[in-house]
Formats: sequence, structure tokens, C-alpha cells
Amino acid sequence: MINYPTKKKVTNINKIKNTANQGMALEDMINRTNEYYALHNIALVNKRPTNVKILKTSDKYKITDAVFLTPSTLDYVGVCEGYYLDFEAKETVSTKGFPMTNIAVHQINAMKDIIKHKGITFAIIFLRAYNEIYLIDGQVLIESFNNNIKIIPYETIKEIGTLIKEGYFTPVDYIKVVKEKYFAK
Repeated sequence: MINYPTKKKVTNINKIKNTANQGMALEDMINRTNEYYALHNIALVNKRPTNVKILKTSDKYKITDAVFLTPSTLDYVGVCEGYYLDFEAKETVSTKGFPMTNIAVHQINAMKDIIKHKGITFAIIFLRAYNEIYLIDGQVLIESFNNNIKIIPYETIKEIGTLIKEGYFTPVDYIKVVKEKYFAK
């Protein structure tokens, strides 16, 4: 059982395992891209670790009980050309679009705080059904959340999002999109 600091309890650890690795393909691509960015002095972006306390393991060192010490914020944090970046990586297999249930309240609140302090926040969303990756501005996600939108339709994502193309050395060349979208202003 994993106990959240907000007293939200998840009683079935297998349920967590089934969804926890859903975004791993995208995160792996972003991590490899970030390594390239760091190596070539393009940007310094790191995966933010999740603050977890392990309570119990099995005889094979498999975690069987753990608690989140604090709610996680967003997945990645970094800097590029003096701009603060803080963003979330999400995947979905939905053909309809991006389900807003994939974004937690504390993540929306983190995005609000980042915008308030003039940082850049967004989500990189991998639509597996279309094999497309989009950058969606944090303000769009906040407004969708505030308006109780359940799903951002695929057609809307194509209109409001920016398609991230694979670079030659970068599986998810998001910094190119970030520079075009945020640095020119």
C-alpha cells in the first residue's frame, strides 16, 4: 500500500505498477535528449526524483510497501539560456485526445506557481495512437482543468499544441519548440 501525504490511499500496489510505467518510453526519450542537450551546452534539464520512503521489501528486494513523503511536482526542471523550465511528461493511448485525469491537482498548482514567478511550464504529451508528441502550454492545461474539461480532443491538441519532431540526435527535440514558442516573446 502506498500512502500519500494527502491521506489518499491506494490499496492495490499492482494498480500502481500498471500505470506507473506507462510514461516510461517518453521519459526515456526525454532523458536521452537531455543528455545530448547537456553534452552540447544547449540546456541543463534533469528528471526530478520522487521523494519516497520505502517501508517494506520482499526477500528479493522488491518494494511491497512505500509512502510518498511529499506530493511530487512536475517531472523535469532545468534552465536554457537563462530561462527557468519546469514541465511534465505524459503519455496516453487514447485515440480521442489527452485525458485531463492524467494531470493531478498538485501539478496544476505547481504550474500556476511557476507562471506566477515568470517561469516556463508546459507538458510534453505523447499520443501513442498517433505516434505524435506535442508541447502543450501550462496555461492551456490550467484553463482546461479550471473549466472541468475531461479530455482535450486530438483535433484541439493539433491546433493549440506544437508538434515536437524527432531530431537527428534527439528523440524529443523539445528545446527547439521551447525557443520558438517562449524565447521570441
